[in-house]
Amino acid sequence: MLSIKNAILAGLLVIALAAFIIFWDAKPEIFMGNKQPPVSALSSADSYMKNTSTHKFNEQGKPTFLLTSAEGEYFQAQNRFVMTAPQILAHAGIEGDQPWHLSAQQSIILNNGQRIDMQGQVYAWQQVGPVISELKTEITTPFLSYYPDSQLADTDQSISLKTPGHMIDGTGFKGNFAAQTYQVLSRVKGRHNANH
Repeated sequence: MLSIKNAILAGLLVIALAAFIIFWDAKPEIFMGNKQPPVSALSSADSYMKNTSTHKFNEQGKPTFLLTSAEGEYFQAQNRFVMTAPQILAHAGIEGDQPWHLSAQQSIILNNGQRIDMQGQVYAWQQVGPVISELKTEITTPFLSYYPDSQLADTDQSISLKTPGHMIDGTGFKGNFAAQTYQVLSRVKGRHNANH
């Protein structure tokens, strides 16, 4: 009788010792229940900048373009500059015209600044009339390509174009900011407010 009790006791002792060894070698995360957030990969950018400001001038030395951004990453192999929260001030080519203001969540500068692809809540506007006026021409779209040298812009995405007294929604857009000509390409729906 005593040997059966000793055998059971010895068996329980072996099981307890095995459990202790398993738990001793286990990783602590098993017991914690909280998963650690994954470590984000480092950017593969060749250079990184904060609070950037880029100015461009015409042949007469007058400002034509100002681009500011909260953060920027330059990728040399693709000759591409990715900017966070870009703000563009595009000075008018005609004396006395108001500048265009463009903003987005992100932009990608391509071809040595010949094209800027703006994406994520793109908003572009120009004041209409004298400086004291509150009237604007406004464009909203999820994506817009802007060409600073020619002051052209286009998109194949949905777009909303507002001018004083008019609102046009559609898909696709071509605009010439210097000449102030705008074309919504398809699925055009317009509204006119006679008060303006």
